[in-house]
Amino acid sequence: MIRRRTPGDKAHWGLGFRELRRHVLTTIATMGAVVLAAGPATASTSLEIEGSYSAHLSRPDYQGRCLPDVAGDECAVVDLGGLGIADLVYIYGPTFERAGRSCFDVDGTFTLTLRSDNSNISGPSTGRFCVPGNSGQQRGTPSYGNPQDEHDSIDFADGTGQFAGLHGTVAYSEWNAGAHFEGKLTGRLTA
Repeated sequence: MIRRRTPGDKAHWGLGFRELRRHVLTTIATMGAVVLAAGPATASTSLEIEGSYSAHLSRPDYQGRCLPDVAGDECAVVDLGGLGIADLVYIYGPTFERAGRSCFDVDGTFTLTLRSDNSNISGPSTGRFCVPGNSGQQRGTPSYGNPQDEHDSIDFADGTGQFAGLHGTVAYSEWNAGAHFEGKLTGRLTA
């Protein structure tokens, strides 16, 4: 048996058309007010830099860690996670002063360039380069046997693209033994 709906049947049949329409319109108006109160989306004021690389150099083929057309003393391809792949270029500064038996204070300039859109950021660095024995006297060449490590602090600023308006200190560390290099970048850039 088919039952016909009557005005007193709201509890059994649910909301009437007018009540449903009023409910939907009230919900839409409320959602619109929330969207307007939130305002337009703004760019991030903070960016995590977390990246690493690993490379192997072949001794007979070694001609430096950068391609001939790149002005740099060390280069690497860094995976920055959500930011993607970046090219890292490190240019040695003039400082290479002994700091203990097997360490040297060093300085330089680092540049990170995202491959996806060429956003880049640069900054000066200071740090310490340590080696056992005399393998550190081979500045600019791999030691092919003796381990070496470097720990720097990079003050990034004046970026372009995704790095525009951001600045901050990023820690850089590199370790190598023989022809194997590993590096890591960790820090935060803020507006």
